[in-house]
Amino acid sequence: MKKISLFSILLFSTVLFFGCTAEDNFVVIQGNISDAQTGDAISEATVIISSPAEFSNIFTRSDEEGNYVLGDIDINEVTDITILAAATGYIEQERTLKIAPQDNITGFDFELEEEGTDDGDDSDDDEGTEVGGESGGPAQIQLTNVTSPAINVAETGGITSTTFTFQVQDSAGRTVDRGYEVEFNIIRGPEGGEYVTPEVGETDNNGQVTSNLVSGDSSGTVRMEAVVNRSDLGIVIRSSPVIVSISSGFPHPDNFNVGPSVHNFDAYGLIDESHNNNITASVGDLKGNPVKEGTAVYFSSKYGGLVNGSATTNENGYATVNLSANGSTPQNHPDGIGYIEVEAQTVDRSNNYIYQTMKMLLTTPQAVISVEPDVMDISNAGSQNFDVTITDLNGYPMAANTQISVTPGTGLTASGDIVSLQLGDYFEPGPGRTEFSVNISDAQPDESLNTDGSFTITVTTPSGAVTTKTIKGTRQKGNNN
Repeated sequence: MKKISLFSILLFSTVLFFGCTAEDNFVVIQGNISDAQTGDAISEATVIISSPAEFSNIFTRSDEEGNYVLGDIDINEVTDITILAAATGYIEQERTLKIAPQDNITGFDFELEEEGTDDGDDSDDDEGTEVGGESGGPAQIQLTNVTSPAINVAETGGITSTTFTFQVQDSAGRTVDRGYEVEFNIIRGPEGGEYVTPEVGETDNNGQVTSNLVSGDSSGTVRMEAVVNRSDLGIVIRSSPVIVSISSGFPHPDNFNVGPSVHNFDAYGLIDESHNNNITASVGDLKGNPVKEGTAVYFSSKYGGLVNGSATTNENGYATVNLSANGSTPQNHPDGIGYIEVEAQTVDRSNNYIYQTMKMLLTTPQAVISVEPDVMDISNAGSQNFDVTITDLNGYPMAANTQISVTPGTGLTASGDIVSLQLGDYFEPGPGRTEFSVNISDAQPDESLNTDGSFTITVTTPSGAVTTKTIKGTRQKGNNN
């Protein structure tokens, strides 16, 4: 039975959310690959756009429940698109549909027939019978094994070749004898120097023949075929179900980026080994695929900060180190006190260094809180507005994710933008960053005597530093007698 897994639903939802905005024309297609006879899901089936050619590098594989999702199909007009599904041991199948910009196609399913399946009616007398006698000449070619459906770009240190095995059979389904010649060709690929070796092989005693695909310097999909020329009959027998993806090439500067968890980090003058800020480099190859897992990235900091020296990429192409609070008080950056730079470095295919640099701001954990007016004087049932300025000791906005709150005293209420606020990630001062307002109101107008009142502003940074300021004054109560 066909199933739609939670993984596919989440993946499809993610593609819809991130890939189909009002500004683009991306199309998403999803469906299921199953066995035509049993209805069982076929996992690891390759699903590829075979036409138009401009989309030939868009492909995916079915999950364990046979579900697949094709995304990143960017069109500007109604387009005929042909999708091919292929799996080891099955006859590949193509289906064509029309798509329009921003379409979200579901239920585009494939039911694949096993290679050598007899579609005719079998009588009970035929069950269990086998064709005897000597095998005839080649009539069909079946793919029996592919060691790896995905390999890496050459010289990246990953798996750069895959072995595929075909079995040649006669018209009765019997394996042919040893010595039949089979040619292997690449009929589609990224044209990065990938090749098949050997290009010609001979069947063994089991009618099997093996060859290898070796990757080149470009990522993309490769489709191969096996060919037997029957010159005695004037026919050519072909089988082309082998589709292999080549990915994880060398780092490319257009797909090399670096960024922190936060740009404004409360580490100016603070020494705390446990107070860290993750710095992450994303590393992609020329085609935007993640580079090989384990690719090294070197990190360094300038003007201040202590950063782990190096990291290696994970399977998604990300390498992360920590910038820790080491007591730095940066003074010499062109943009001013507190600014530092973090650089990430790796090596491209030509053994050239490629770099990405980002700017960060180290701010003090301690805050400066200024309030105008600095005395509270609220009339009976009245209210008073206060302008509040909150900066670090160098006049910058407090660190990203700093918590600001206002606590009114007895008989008072507070309203405004800093009653409960988590700061964003800012470099420059301004409204909502360093400039705020709060309104304090009399909540007990029925009291008859003047009383003292106060409210307290509390600033708590991610490092745990707390700064407070209390404004005191009088709640005026008029005599209404």
